[in-house]
Amino acid sequence: MSTIEQSIDVEVPVRTAYNQWTQFEEFPKFMDGVVEVRQLSDTRLLWRSEIGGVDESWEAEIDRAGPRHADRLAQRDRRQERRAS
Repeated sequence: MSTIEQSIDVEVPVRTAYNQWTQFEEFPKFMDGVVEVRQLSDTRLLWRSEIGGVDESWEAEIDRAGPRHADRLAQRDRRQERRAS
């Protein structure tokens, strides 16, 4: 499985950045290759991407979020869990 990591610095309060970053359904507007993100529940997201002509979908679980973790939002890809069961 490949990993894509990118970071940017923004000059806004952490809370403002966190509030924007949790608008998952807006991601396709600024993330290349992301076709769709649907929030299924407070902790589950369905992602769809198309990169290099390959269309892929996966479910992710938010396992770290909220005001106490405003500096970090963590998601876990649930494909590995499904393969193991």
